[in-house]
Amino acid sequence: MIARLCCSLMSPHANDLCYPVGLPTETLLVGSVEGLILVYKTDIELGKLVPLDNINNYAIFMGHQRCLAVDADKFPGIEANCIYFTEQLGSSAHIFKCNNKDRKVERIFEAADFVKQDKKFVLVADRPLTIIHLLSSYTINILDSQLALQQIP
Repeated sequence: MIARLCCSLMSPHANDLCYPVGLPTETLLVGSVEGLILVYKTDIELGKLVPLDNINNYAIFMGHQRCLAVDADKFPGIEANCIYFTEQLGSSAHIFKCNNKDRKVERIFEAADFVKQDKKFVLVADRPLTIIHLLSSYTINILDSQLALQQIP
C-alpha cells in the first residue's frame, strides 16, 4: 500500500514503472519515469522521497514484471551502482544499463536479447547466456504458476 502511494507520487503516468526494492539496510523505490530511471529512498523525518545517486556495491534489475537488487561484488560482469532494465521494441526486447551516478544509458548487446513467443519473452538462443541475461529474464516474465496470484484482488 505504501509502495503504491509512493510510486504514484513519483509519477502519475500509467506507463511508468515503479517497484519497491529491498536492500539490507533500507527499502528503495526504483522507477522508470518518462524515460528516466530513478532511485529514491523514503525520508521518514521529512516525509518525502529523496533521489539517490549511489546505491554502493548494488545493482538493480528492473523489468516489466518485477525488480530485484543484487550485490555486484558477488556476480562477475555486473557493474555496481547501475540499474539494468529491459525495453520492449515491437516483438523483441533489449537490455540496457543506466549508471545511477551520471544517468548514462547504454545498450548491453547490439542484437535483441529477447523475442516474444506466444505471450512470453524468451532469450535469443544463438549466443552464450550471461548472468545479466538470466537476471533480466527473471524480471521480464511471470511464470505460469504465478499468474493465478495476479488474479487475486
